[in-house]
Amino acid sequence: MSDQAKTNTTQNRRRDYPAGYGVVEPVANYRPWDTDAAFSEVYDLVREHTMVDVYRLWTLWTLAGQVPMGDLLEIGSWRGGSGTTIARAIGRRADGAPGQLYLADTFAGVVKAGERDTYYTGGEHANTSPEIVRELLRNAGVEGVELLVGIFPDDSGHAIDQKRLSLCHIDVDVYQSARDCFEWAWPRMVSGGVVVFDDYGFYGCEGVTTYVEEIAGTIADGAPIVVVPSLSGQAIVTKPSLDSRI
Repeated sequence: MSDQAKTNTTQNRRRDYPAGYGVVEPVANYRPWDTDAAFSEVYDLVREHTMVDVYRLWTLWTLAGQVPMGDLLEIGSWRGGSGTTIARAIGRRADGAPGQLYLADTFAGVVKAGERDTYYTGGEHANTSPEIVRELLRNAGVEGVELLVGIFPDDSGHAIDQKRLSLCHIDVDVYQSARDCFEWAWPRMVSGGVVVFDDYGFYGCEGVTTYVEEIAGTIADGAPIVVVPSLSGQAIVTKPSLDSRI
């Protein structure tokens, strides 16, 4: 979740960035979110409940509609906008493949900020509550989503310890929290399951960027971790099938 999300669809050319950062201007012009009526309906509902922009929400919407059978987890739900988008996406699937959706948040702001984090110090984004998220889910006509309150995985991971995950959206802003969440989730991902790091490509979230680049190309569960950086600012990691493992 980046503080810049409110403005990254209106580019701020006057901002001074350090080396390696600056305005990103993709030249692609296919915009399927403009003509997807179901997505547009959801976006209108959630846009004031999220700092995740339309591009990243579209990615989550698309992935949630394709991932294999398994439960889904979002860590760092804030006011529920991206979680509601995921919930509506899986609710439209005709195959009924995905399982339960869990939304995890401290509801007390960012935790585990440390020396690798250049902006966050702890406690940011505390202006939310479980009630705010539940109200948005109700307004969106979504039922059956379970909220996990507290630091994840420290406080609430035990509640879903035996689950198998098809999608894990990690939106926690800082290095140590991103690391703890990924290391908990990765062994529980099904083959073909997808982990999305929200904060990879954003100035101020260098801790998450650092962690993702640390794991890229490393071996886990007998196969390399292949990270796909997205120009939307996300980083996407897919769990390989058993046949492709070394």
